[in-house]
Amino acid sequence: MVTDAITSVFPNNTDVVSVQGGYGVMIGTIIFFNILNRIVSYIGVPVAVVKHAVNKEEEAWKWKNLLLSWIHAFIVGLWDILCFYYYPEIWQDLITHITPFTYYMVAVSTGYFMYDFGDLIVQKKVLEMWQLTLHHIAVTSMFFYNLTTRRCVAYNVVALMAEINSFFLHSRKLMQMQQFKFSSPIYRANALVNLVTFLFCRGFGLGRITYGMIVEGHRVDSVYFYTLTGSMFIMNMINPGLFIILLKNDFLRKDYHSKATKKQLRGSGESVKPVQNGLHPTESTDSLPGYSKLLAEGSIDAHKID
Repeated sequence: MVTDAITSVFPNNTDVVSVQGGYGVMIGTIIFFNILNRIVSYIGVPVAVVKHAVNKEEEAWKWKNLLLSWIHAFIVGLWDILCFYYYPEIWQDLITHITPFTYYMVAVSTGYFMYDFGDLIVQKKVLEMWQLTLHHIAVTSMFFYNLTTRRCVAYNVVALMAEINSFFLHSRKLMQMQQFKFSSPIYRANALVNLVTFLFCRGFGLGRITYGMIVEGHRVDSVYFYTLTGSMFIMNMINPGLFIILLKNDFLRKDYHSKATKKQLRGSGESVKPVQNGLHPTESTDSLPGYSKLLAEGSIDAHKID
């Protein structure tokens, strides 16, 4: 009943999709996240986040930026799942399939990426976080082009499967910033779901888009095709490595808490250094500087993964 109601209100028909409406949703999303940023700034960050930070202002910005990305991932990740549930026929033609339900979701994400890019400009981090800057320019351009032409929107829906994983990926980093121990049940559960969704949502999404480029590349503009080819090549090279890093950091981590390790250190005459957040001091909670946020969108960023 609900599915029938949704599909009747949002039919698969290009004529019922308004480009002006898409632009309106995009602009509305930019305004929404700016307001949300002010609200989060007013509330402030958890004490644990900045307690031991060398640069408290920098750490506070990272928290706010990550929290807003987490909210975007929650909204779009859930919305994306509903797209596939309500429109299983979407897989029949990822180039021409379009409904207001899927179209406006892409508009929301486009608006968020524009907001986040603007935040980088305001914080003067465009060059410092150049990987994320390039990612946002590429993704925003592609999404905006698809919103304007009303083609390949369903491919954007497939690409946004990554936001399902981003919710758990960002949850992971938020817990780390709040000093959750790696051994805590909630962190371990999230780490497992993070790996599973990384494999199926990001892996499958990239694989399906790559396959579509091979068999349907002749159906899109050549400039669009070659630009997408370059982006997909980079993402297909980066993501397997990032999966291995997540696996290593969350499941193949050495247990520095073990008594055996402590005895070894004492036996060798070395002092036993304190453990912070489940990490030995020789390990960094930012083992991927420059790789954190881009992962959320399919590539890499400086504070959203370690």
